[in-house]
Amino acid sequence: RTGTAESATDPMGVNMSDTYVMLKKDKDTWRKVNGITIEKYAIYKEIKEKLDKLVPEQEMGYTQPIELRFNEILEGSRADVSLRIFGRDLEKLLEYQEKARDILRKIPGSSSVELDAITALRRGHYLNINLDYNAIARYGLSLPEVNSVVKTSMSGVELGSFYEYDWRFPIVLRLSEEYRNDVKEIEKIPVGFPEGGSIPLNSISKIRYESQISNIARSNARRYAAVAVNLQGRDVESFVLEAKEKVAKELKLPEGYYTYWGGQFKNLEKAKARLALIVPATLIVVFLLILKTFGNVKHALLVYSAIPFALTGGVLSLYFRGMSLSISASIGFIAMIGIGTLDSMVLISFFQHLKEEGKTVRETVIEGTMTRLRPVITTSIVAGLGFLPMAINTSMGAEVQRPLATVVIGGLVTSTSLTLILLPVLYELSEKDKRKEEEEKEVDEEKSS
Repeated sequence: RTGTAESATDPMGVNMSDTYVMLKKDKDTWRKVNGITIEKYAIYKEIKEKLDKLVPEQEMGYTQPIELRFNEILEGSRADVSLRIFGRDLEKLLEYQEKARDILRKIPGSSSVELDAITALRRGHYLNINLDYNAIARYGLSLPEVNSVVKTSMSGVELGSFYEYDWRFPIVLRLSEEYRNDVKEIEKIPVGFPEGGSIPLNSISKIRYESQISNIARSNARRYAAVAVNLQGRDVESFVLEAKEKVAKELKLPEGYYTYWGGQFKNLEKAKARLALIVPATLIVVFLLILKTFGNVKHALLVYSAIPFALTGGVLSLYFRGMSLSISASIGFIAMIGIGTLDSMVLISFFQHLKEEGKTVRETVIEGTMTRLRPVITTSIVAGLGFLPMAINTSMGAEVQRPLATVVIGGLVTSTSLTLILLPVLYELSEKDKRKEEEEKEVDEEKSS
């Protein structure tokens, strides 16, 4: 896609294009290097290297379609992480922008570090025509007349339209490109007198190419320069924490200049703030429901003890698969709070049922665990098999599905195992203490009577 954006919320200019590369869904057909299937990032790297040779000085960024759109809407940036440097002096911002880019390129995990395609400060070459007002007055010309000549010659004037089927094409009169790109030819543009005759444009102006900053981005009426960072093989949070430390140490900003980190990192911070409220609220609600079910704080705490078992498995599974803690993984942990307590409730409720039948604590624990062994394991296996396709998914949406499924499957393994092993032991210990207290109470009553 190129040209004018279809959506009003798209911040891309007409000088930017999106190129979609459709990869084969079957990864077995991808090229292999030393017997290992090549990764998407390696494919992008090869494409970039070849394009750099064919079309040098073009800035390219690797991303996914949905991720690109999301980042653009979120922060007006196309990258995973965006570093903005705010300040007043454009020349200083340009300097700090270049220094920040060099610093970020040295940090592990950065796949591409470039000036932001939309909001970075850049120098552009411009044709500057400075009119000499005294000379214009001396020749008896007017500013509108001179401006009209320059506009017609360089930009052109629309004379009409040409129609072909449903398309309309404007007919524009202007100098040909070879004359418009040559300063010497531009200087010869004739400016006519009302009574006849003409003089060259350079008689009433100074014409030269100049290098100027072409794009000035602002946020809250403050100028800023931006550097865009795309990551590979590293989570956003740890990268930004390390980058903040190194930028603060190596990039000495004077008073009045400051940095701001945006992109996915900003969305991560907002999500963490929400989770900081949701997770405690979930834990409290689950505990209250368990307490209402059993009517006993001790039994509610026993059921609640399954939650650390489940969370431990989720953390270990993320570690062994080399995944970072993301929003989808956090949702998986919330799901494990419910799944982990379910198995414990099945056991504890059956233990209570056997106890009411008059069985001893040891008989209750052994018979209850053996009877509920198959239902507990079956429930966990069915849930795990349901999440297995998500855990090994490599197609579209895998970045979101895999962490969530990995946490749930890992949590199910540890939660089920530890629930069947440790929970009966904890129940027996708690009931023995309770039984001991009851026996001591009975002895005291007999003595008193």
